[in-house]
Amino acid sequence: MKTRNKILAVVGALALSVSMLSACSGSSKPSREDKLNQSEQNFDERQPPNVTGDPEYNNYIRAQEEVYDDPSSVIWCSVFPQASNAPIFTVPVQGKLTSSTVSFYPGQSPEKWSWGSEGGYMKENQSVDGMYHGSPPPYRYGFTPAGQYVDFYNLPTFCTTALADFQKQSLVVEYQ
Repeated sequence: MKTRNKILAVVGALALSVSMLSACSGSSKPSREDKLNQSEQNFDERQPPNVTGDPEYNNYIRAQEEVYDDPSSVIWCSVFPQASNAPIFTVPVQGKLTSSTVSFYPGQSPEKWSWGSEGGYMKENQSVDGMYHGSPPPYRYGFTPAGQYVDFYNLPTFCTTALADFQKQSLVVEYQ
């Protein structure tokens, strides 16, 4: 009988040990799949913001009405030549800079497209100003209030309606 009690005690101790080990193993790191599922659940529970304004449209209309379409508006375009010894210079431009790709007519080389058995040619879309704007501009130009043509080909340019003062010099900022 004593042997039987010893065997039961050993089996009970083993059972207790196994249950404790299995409880500990349940706290292992979540798998990649668990993390993905949690991430998707978090995303699905999110709500988009309640957008009450329309800043893209408002900026477009404001620029069109207050700058581009106003013959008395002037933007100041500062040019930053790549040569370190070349000075920064600023030019007044009436209205806006125009891209060399702006035209009354759509592009002359439409791109061919296909989708399954269908195919055709892409036509360039006409912009809201009635013009065709093509691909990104190879050069930009404008006119000064006195009527001089200015070309900003391949020049880093910053334009604003407020005249800004720029200088080429080193600036050291200490941060503590």
